[in-house]
Amino acid sequence: MKTGFRLWFDEIRNMRIKAKLFLLITITMAVSSSISLVGLQIAFSMYDQQIYEKSSQVLNLSSTLIENELNKVERLTFSIMSDEQIQQHLIVMNSNESDYIRIQSRAKLVDRLVQYINSETYISAADITDVMGNSYSSGNLTTLSPERKALIQETSDRGAGSLGWVNPDEQDYSLIATRQIRSSDNLELKKLGSLVLHVNLDKMVNQYAREAVTRDGELIIVSKGTLVYPRSVSMKSLISENSPVGASARGFRIIEQDGEKYFVSHIHSDYLGWTYYNTLPFQTIFYNLTLMKNWMIAAFLISFFLLVGFGMAVARSVTRPIEGLISNMRGLQIGDLENSELPPIAPISQQMDEVGLLQRTYRMMIVRIQELIKENYTKQLIIKETEFRSLQAQINPHFLYNTLESINWISKMNGQQQVSRMVESLGYLLRSSISLKQDMIPIEDELKLVQHYITIQKVRFEERLDFRLDVPEALRGHCIPKLTLQPLLENAIKYAVEVMLEPCIIHIWGREEGDSVFLIVEDNGSGIDEAYLEKILTGERQSKGTGIGLKNIDERIKLSFGEEFGIQVENRTDGGARITIRIPMTKRG
Repeated sequence: MKTGFRLWFDEIRNMRIKAKLFLLITITMAVSSSISLVGLQIAFSMYDQQIYEKSSQVLNLSSTLIENELNKVERLTFSIMSDEQIQQHLIVMNSNESDYIRIQSRAKLVDRLVQYINSETYISAADITDVMGNSYSSGNLTTLSPERKALIQETSDRGAGSLGWVNPDEQDYSLIATRQIRSSDNLELKKLGSLVLHVNLDKMVNQYAREAVTRDGELIIVSKGTLVYPRSVSMKSLISENSPVGASARGFRIIEQDGEKYFVSHIHSDYLGWTYYNTLPFQTIFYNLTLMKNWMIAAFLISFFLLVGFGMAVARSVTRPIEGLISNMRGLQIGDLENSELPPIAPISQQMDEVGLLQRTYRMMIVRIQELIKENYTKQLIIKETEFRSLQAQINPHFLYNTLESINWISKMNGQQQVSRMVESLGYLLRSSISLKQDMIPIEDELKLVQHYITIQKVRFEERLDFRLDVPEALRGHCIPKLTLQPLLENAIKYAVEVMLEPCIIHIWGREEGDSVFLIVEDNGSGIDEAYLEKILTGERQSKGTGIGLKNIDERIKLSFGEEFGIQVENRTDGGARITIRIPMTKRG
């Protein structure tokens, strides 16, 4: 059963050329537009990153400037708290001194406080409260609600001398810095009162941050779900979210508020636990990119319709001549090819494109087909006659086998056992040589072939041939190319036994090494001349004998198993030749 993709491919392949051109144009435009849109999206991402980097720098600068001023306020509170005059005046105000002395100390305390306040730009008011609850203030002190007073007092007491901050609220938009004033005489650290500084955060932010923020943007400061700056914002979702920490202390995202998108970058500061946000209207900063995207879509649609119209016009100019050619071919299909009328050739001035060439080629093809039909008919007659003669010339192998069986039977009847064994071995050799069923056979079958061959040669050479076989049973199941050992044995007899008067030992043995099987054929003859052997292995000279030479055997092994396998020929140090066959360990499954 065909797969869905195959059916879909066949359906497209069988479509008309007009439809294929339309599909091609559509796919081309779709791919082009997809690449363009992906590129535009990448540009959006890069632009986002650049805006974020700029906003991050702005926020980092703004937060650094603001917190530097807040550090100055912290140092100022420490200076006021540790001022000896202020501490002495508070000691007097907390004692039972006369009213006159207390009034003088009060005036001096306020004057000293005014000196500190006038040195700072962003301190709108200062207030010191002694342990008796009496307040000494300077500057534009606003009226605080009881709840805010209690929160300031709680923050001051909780700090126990360290600075505490109270964020602005809806009624009092001052940032409060408060700490206890403790006696430094003899390190008593006795509580003398509380210091409260009112910081004009609006003025501070306008001075150091507003100029650094983008013209159309808005700086927002949030602390633990509480709006610190400005007094009110439309981005309510930023106030209620958790403050980012760790790896997310910096970043950007796009959020939607009241139907409008905003690009929001943020940075978190651990000094006061504030999170600084810079919000930019998305439409303002991405106006040009959005406009470009819309223009690209419009250009794609216009180009698509223009290309479709042009493609259909081109398709018609191509398909009309082809349809005429198809009509002619159908006429030839139902008629007699030899007697059919050939299609007329269009004038050269009319059409010289591929379709015109196709028509001319078609006419030439018809003429050529008519010639080939006659030529093929003649050749078929010659081939049939040749095959008939070849069959007549073949010798029936079964007749030869039956003849050998008859000789074998007569030899046994007459007691000629030696002749019988030779005939049986010869029959086995002939069957193995002629058989084409298997190219790869077990080593066991190849050794049987060798033993039958030795049976015949033993009759010829008698005691001059001393054959020894030593191949372990574990190796005999592995496969080897047919007729590998027998030609090597034949060469050993030809170049060793025939030229020696004394007995010649031919030894076939095997061993296993790693994943390979090694079969070795060696003799104690006179060896092989090195120059002659080199020419045989390179193919410069053919080996004598049956024609199945060393190079042929080596090539068959390499084709069967790979280049790392094959044969190696060498002369023994104590006389004679040694041929080593290397094959992989593989058995018939």
